[in-house]
Amino acid sequence: MEKGWNAISKESLQPNGFLGYVQSTGKEPKDGQPVTVDKVPDFEDYGFGCLLLAGTEIYKLVESSM
Repeated sequence: MEKGWNAISKESLQPNGFLGYVQSTGKEPKDGQPVTVDKVPDFEDYGFGCLLLAGTEIYKLVESSM
């Protein structure tokens, strides 16, 4: 879990706040690919919500171990 969070927070989340490398939504996600750091997606993106949920769970895990 730590490796996954580090990858998300250090590779996917960019200094400008853009979340890159997120799979598009829909029946055919491949139609919106590739979504890289320098391409702004043209679809409704739920990736940021997933990032917030993951961050919340990591926070709870760290808090409970203290």
